[in-house]
Amino acid sequence: MKKIHFSALAYFVLSAVFLPQVFGNHRTGTLALPELLVAGDLNEDGKLDLAVNVSGFDNIAFLMGNGLGGFSLNGHVATDTLPKGLAAGDLNRDRHIDLVGCSNWGYDVEVHLGDGLGGFGNRDNLVRGEGGPNRTILADFNNDGKLDLAVSGPDEGVILIYLGDGKGGFILPPSEVEDLRHCDGFTTADFNGDGKLDLGVVTHGQENNLCHIFLGDGTGNFNAGAELTINHDAATLAPGDLNNDGKLDLVVAGAGPENTTGNFVQTFLGDGTGNFTLKETTLLGLGNLKGLIALADFNEDGKLDLAFPMTGGHIRHQPSTAVRIFLGDGTGRLVEGATVTAEAEPHSVIAADLNKDGHQDLAVSNRTAGTVSIHLGSGTGTFTKSASVSVVCEGGVCE
Repeated sequence: MKKIHFSALAYFVLSAVFLPQVFGNHRTGTLALPELLVAGDLNEDGKLDLAVNVSGFDNIAFLMGNGLGGFSLNGHVATDTLPKGLAAGDLNRDRHIDLVGCSNWGYDVEVHLGDGLGGFGNRDNLVRGEGGPNRTILADFNNDGKLDLAVSGPDEGVILIYLGDGKGGFILPPSEVEDLRHCDGFTTADFNGDGKLDLGVVTHGQENNLCHIFLGDGTGNFNAGAELTINHDAATLAPGDLNNDGKLDLVVAGAGPENTTGNFVQTFLGDGTGNFTLKETTLLGLGNLKGLIALADFNEDGKLDLAFPMTGGHIRHQPSTAVRIFLGDGTGRLVEGATVTAEAEPHSVIAADLNKDGHQDLAVSNRTAGTVSIHLGSGTGTFTKSASVSVVCEGGVCE
């Protein structure tokens, strides 16, 4: 059984210290390289906005929505080197959205407290990461009403669990979920229906490619559960009820950069106790997936569908522009539908109603293009591109 233990740091609570907001580009690369993105009403005007990691320039960009599907760049906040993970939630319980990101080369996790007007603090709180941290999740793991933090460290094979103090800080030391070789993707949900959040983690190696299920005990600790054999080099996974039986299922997708096997999608049906059975494997040919997929009901038939960003295309080392849509049949199978044309190297996709028409839309981060593209849904499983927004301020000045 995999062990969860506390690291050897002294116990203390980091308090948040507000620092002034920073706008502009903290430029360290030659390409902007937007990657993970989150949606939320950052300025509390009733319209969804977006925040996106700009990994080439070491910042987070803010795109304010107009409620019609249009967005404008409203500035940046600086991060440490090579920002990767990004999550949104109210950490200090002031009813404003805050952001948490992790920096792959900075080996840290950064808190940016929101003011409810669209402004964010410049690294209000810092905690350490391990193993080249690349993904973060905010959730209440110990059921105390305060958001906690999970951050992956794939180079060390760990996921760190930090319990939140409800003030924008975290209790140290963190607990660790260990022995997770190349844990590039993970998610959280209540897989066994006991009211306590669990973890799903995909790992890969030369011999074993697994999806690990860890069952939460409601105190912030996790016990090893099922291990699912998956395709090689999985990049991410997402939970959802694919067959409408009231039990959470899983979609596992890949493959990561430099893979030799090509992209794939796998669906696993859950039994409500934390165990899963493979339903279907769909091979998608050459390509790669670097970011996150999205599950939502795109054609409004009551069945979950999938949006899959093809980061790399069918020609090796050439970026794709495709986001492939797969329509669920309600049994756990996914049937390929329309292809959405985004821009060069779509990294991650999120689904949300961006223009308040009741249909699910898509926001896509386009890595090589340096943009976020907006695709408005029709409610039939098709999408129309409505906007493309650069994550770089022209001349260093944002609107």
